[in-house]
Amino acid sequence: MDLDALSAHTPTEESDRWHSLVEHLRSVAQLAEEFGSKFGLGPVCSVLGLVHDAGKADPRFQTYLRQSHEGASAKSVPHAWPSAKALDRRLGGFALAVAGHHAGLPDADAWRTKAEIDPQTRDHAQKVVQRLVPSEPPKVPERLQRDALAAEMAVRMAFSALVDADRLDTERHCSPSSSELRGAYPSVSWYAERIREFWASFQAPDTPVNRIRAEILACCREAAASALGAFRLTVPTGGGKTLAGLTFSLEHAQRHGLDRVIAVAPYTSILDQTAQVYGSIFGEDRLLEHYSASPQDAEDEDQSQAAVRKRLGAENWDCPLVLTTTVQLFESLFSNRPGQCRKLHNVARSVILIDEVQTLPSRLLGPILDGLRELVENYGCTVVFCTATQPDYSQVDSRLVQSAREIVPQYEDHFERLRRVEYQIIQDELSTEELAGRALENHSSLIVVNRRKDAIRVLDALRAAEPSGVLLAHLSTLMCPAHRREVLRNVRRALQAGERVCLVSTQVVEAGVDLDFPVVYRDLGPLDRIIQVAGRCNREGRLDKGVCWVFRLQEGGTPKGDYALATQITENLLLRRGLSPDDPQTMLAFWREWYGHTETGSLEKEHDRAEIQKLRSELKFESVARNFRMIDQDTESVLIVERTPDGLLDAWRFLPPRKWFRRIAPFSVDVFRHEMRKLQDSGHVLRHDSGVWLYVGPYDELTGVHPELPDVADLVCM
Repeated sequence: MDLDALSAHTPTEESDRWHSLVEHLRSVAQLAEEFGSKFGLGPVCSVLGLVHDAGKADPRFQTYLRQSHEGASAKSVPHAWPSAKALDRRLGGFALAVAGHHAGLPDADAWRTKAEIDPQTRDHAQKVVQRLVPSEPPKVPERLQRDALAAEMAVRMAFSALVDADRLDTERHCSPSSSELRGAYPSVSWYAERIREFWASFQAPDTPVNRIRAEILACCREAAASALGAFRLTVPTGGGKTLAGLTFSLEHAQRHGLDRVIAVAPYTSILDQTAQVYGSIFGEDRLLEHYSASPQDAEDEDQSQAAVRKRLGAENWDCPLVLTTTVQLFESLFSNRPGQCRKLHNVARSVILIDEVQTLPSRLLGPILDGLRELVENYGCTVVFCTATQPDYSQVDSRLVQSAREIVPQYEDHFERLRRVEYQIIQDELSTEELAGRALENHSSLIVVNRRKDAIRVLDALRAAEPSGVLLAHLSTLMCPAHRREVLRNVRRALQAGERVCLVSTQVVEAGVDLDFPVVYRDLGPLDRIIQVAGRCNREGRLDKGVCWVFRLQEGGTPKGDYALATQITENLLLRRGLSPDDPQTMLAFWREWYGHTETGSLEKEHDRAEIQKLRSELKFESVARNFRMIDQDTESVLIVERTPDGLLDAWRFLPPRKWFRRIAPFSVDVFRHEMRKLQDSGHVLRHDSGVWLYVGPYDELTGVHPELPDVADLVCM
């Protein structure tokens, strides 16, 4: 067999040459080794690269390539599993990376189910291995032989290195124009210099708030010299956390020669605002925003080099400054799909800046914190937990938490000095009429309740009061995103103009929504939610003190499960024990009781209800991916016909599906699957020819879709 005459890929529109198989294997091996060397797996990744397409040496696959190129009907020959088998288990579980480099990392026991692998393809693959792969297998770090979870993460990272190397080399052959646009970002040092230049030219009035912000920034700059590891950045609302955290991350990354900063947040509303701040300093083209509704996701018709570079960068996060969601980060970390895992090797040697860290789901905290600990200890990462309501994770992962350092040691003093809100606890329940009356006594007020149906009841009471000269507004996730953005624009405009506003909302307004009300009313709920919504009160410090009233609504309720439990804990702390919400010790007591609670009889099981860690220890990658879901319940998306722009619905006939789905997303609403039956029975939803559900029922300009449906904002809970 003349290996040098074999091909890996056919000619393309941009390349008129056949892609040599040996050349491809060696190039992928070189790239994979470069990627893997960042975490001590360079030699292992090199072998994976040399072997990954060895099965293509089968003459039947070569015939398939020629016939395909000539336009003839041809049947492909599977090559991934035979290539993995050709390793003869010399690299143990790492061979699974070869087996899954197209279809996804399989469960380890798939070796038994794949016993029917074509022996002819395997034999040809073994000939490639004999020629290209050293007879002595590379040494695997000893820790991987005694720590099953560490071994599992190592296979993931090697898989990522292989997949990215394979895709990049294939792209270099098939689409050199795209390949040339990659990697055209400045270094981390460039970003660190820009942030220093920004602060050097920054001028702010000498006010008490700005003095506190300057102290927090100084702490961040001082802590940037600290060794890699885990950190906590605890900053009160209004303390300048966004830029202070970025400054720490960039200067820390520069000092330690790290490759990037990954800014992570639970909600796209936070990321949108963060991207505006970052973009004003570095320029929009210097950021990589990887989340739904981000610029490169929404504007994929833009073929400018900058736009194409961003879309390419989203595939493997090769930009030094990435903004993404917690869902994207952690579902990628525990995925088995090549597309999602491709970026993981670029998470190594990064600062991971996690905002609103208290929103991480309790039921997955075990694997999440263990994954972060592994990144810190073995992949050269620093992790920063950012929030005004810092959770106590010591009962979940003591090793990571005990090693975490406070970036701002005197944060309690800052909370005291930056206290702009006074909390008032109302012991007696309020009727909707009493609540409406209290709210309308103020010039403007924000009311946040726990359930969608309660928001509608409060709105009805407000309308019944027939207030004069007051903008009544409402927010919930049963309004499509475009509608919510419109409402927020109107509310902000009215507040800035000094007009009277009364906004009734569910939890969707609590984090990442930049509003400033003099008075806030919050239905009793989880303590961290109460503190978050208080951050929308007297935000700019124009008043000596704003007021956050905590009340209980007559005939009100809470979402079930974790939310209800967190509300019970809060009720005990605030109403029975009389503790103050703005005392950091109250927050600490809340988290200790919350994370110490168990319904399973085991804290370990409580924070890993899907048994992700057990599956990981057994190298069951496909099973882990299937069970790791940041959002617990399945929802169904419905397109609001009344809100959809003319022509967009029929655009599915000529637009690529992915592009069309992104275009309709701002006009869609997610509802629970079990609620779809009600909508179908009432004739309010219909299946469209495109396959999407159309909502054709009544859509209220104030409240959105059907008022009895639960609010999916409750999915992102604890």
